[in-house]
Amino acid sequence: MRLLLFFTSILFFVSVSNAQDFPVRLRIFADLAEFPVIADAQIKEISKTVWTAEGKTLIHNGKLLSAKNFIVKKSNDKFDLISVFDFNSYVAGVVSKEMPLSWPLEALKAQAVIARSYALAKIKERPNKAFHLDTNQMDQVFAVTHSEKAKLAVFLTDRVILKDQKNRVLKAFYHADCGGQTIPASKVWKDAVDSGTAKDPWCLARRSNEWDFAIEKNEFFSQVNGAVFLRIADSFRGRIQSVRISSDEDAIIPLQKLRKLFGFAEIRNSPTSIEQSANQIKFRGKGYGHGAGLCQWGAMAQAKMGRSYMQILSHYYPDAQLSENRVRLTKSFMADLVFN
Repeated sequence: MRLLLFFTSILFFVSVSNAQDFPVRLRIFADLAEFPVIADAQIKEISKTVWTAEGKTLIHNGKLLSAKNFIVKKSNDKFDLISVFDFNSYVAGVVSKEMPLSWPLEALKAQAVIARSYALAKIKERPNKAFHLDTNQMDQVFAVTHSEKAKLAVFLTDRVILKDQKNRVLKAFYHADCGGQTIPASKVWKDAVDSGTAKDPWCLARRSNEWDFAIEKNEFFSQVNGAVFLRIADSFRGRIQSVRISSDEDAIIPLQKLRKLFGFAEIRNSPTSIEQSANQIKFRGKGYGHGAGLCQWGAMAQAKMGRSYMQILSHYYPDAQLSENRVRLTKSFMADLVFN
């Protein structure tokens, strides 16, 4: 099913007062060894394990915090520093960090929609946590932004989200460069909801995204449980998704596990081939990232061609639909703080 476009242009001229915004708790720092020292902050103890830190223009370790923050001492005796931001400010901050602001506005608008959708899906998974979202690659990279372009991308897509075929907010995955073909999310994460795949001629044509990674056989097999044999186990449209190794017993290793083991910057995405010689194994491919969902370089190329953000999202999420976010601040979304 192609992406359904439920909106007319009038939607995007809503007043700021109608924008759906609510506070979200962002974990700025995790597992600090010592209680964080925040200059000019008013610190107040509210329990034996929770403090508030409030003030204007607060900074810790080079990162700008919000006016209201929580410091939480955990069971491992380490500290989390959690900032409270408006949701729209969060989405703008993600847009500014996850995509170059020099790129066309339509690409940034597409990024805003998927950042919003991903965040809402993750928040729903953590109804009673001290924090809603991490601010690094564990969720989405975030930093406070003053970019008017990032804020405009959020404003012009106000309330727009992606939903899956069961009418649930889609955890919309994205990556830097698919190399010519995206892959199903379930090939990367076992329980992920698939939203379709796409060919990407724009990234396929990029010569600069070609890569290879060579490793000595002995070194490779020593890191995969002493195996002595390697062959492809699963692929999707020419992209290798898992390999089979043999030692005492056969085992299948997902490609993402290999990327984590040998380095995401080495095996940059799903390779198109694995070459074996007498002493060496060489992985070859195109692109960078897990390959599921929106391809950012491809989105940029489409935006430069004049395609709208809706057309861009339609291309990369063909089995999803655009919809208006009508989520209200229910107990499940904005639960009382629970610090366990």
